[in-house]
Amino acid sequence: MGKDRNFRPDPNNNPYRVKQTPSTPKGTFIDFNTRRICPACGLDIKITHNFCKRCGVDLSTIEPIGNDEISKQLAITAITDPDPEVRKEAVDTLGDFGDEKVLGVLTYVLLNDPDEHVRKEAADELGDLHHPYSLDSFTKALKDESPLVRKEAIEGLKKIKKKIKPKDLDEGKPESRKDKEDKPKPEETTEERDTDML
Repeated sequence: MGKDRNFRPDPNNNPYRVKQTPSTPKGTFIDFNTRRICPACGLDIKITHNFCKRCGVDLSTIEPIGNDEISKQLAITAITDPDPEVRKEAVDTLGDFGDEKVLGVLTYVLLNDPDEHVRKEAADELGDLHHPYSLDSFTKALKDESPLVRKEAIEGLKKIKKKIKPKDLDEGKPESRKDKEDKPKPEETTEERDTDML
């Protein structure tokens, strides 16, 4: 029985081969003059909306990125540049600004960028900002295919839990607004009503 000496394994059928994700972004362009990104879920919405239509987070306290030209150009680079190293550096620079208006862009990159190193950098920068809205995006990142991103998401969750008081974790979310609306107001006494009339 002769063996075929020209046998070469098919690289497409190799179960031990690591599959690489493509390194080009999805090609989405977000016009930051008219749109903003929710820092909790990563959805892009109109800049005039004060609440996210997907997750209901209050965006009225976070300034849109479209008003700052430098941040806007860095955000566009972080989302659309074909080179993952350039996107990673743009994410790093945005995070160094330490401003809440970059939360949405970092969340978008964490949840959508095809390169694991860029997503890891976004998770690191989000963790350094210590904003409670990032908890939802870190929870989603725990299911990322890359162990680097999952590890950084865990670290980000730890950073937020250390810095934020438990009562402030739900601030701005729909559940916290509902609790405030449902609480009955204390009834006025007749003396308070009489003084209001004067």
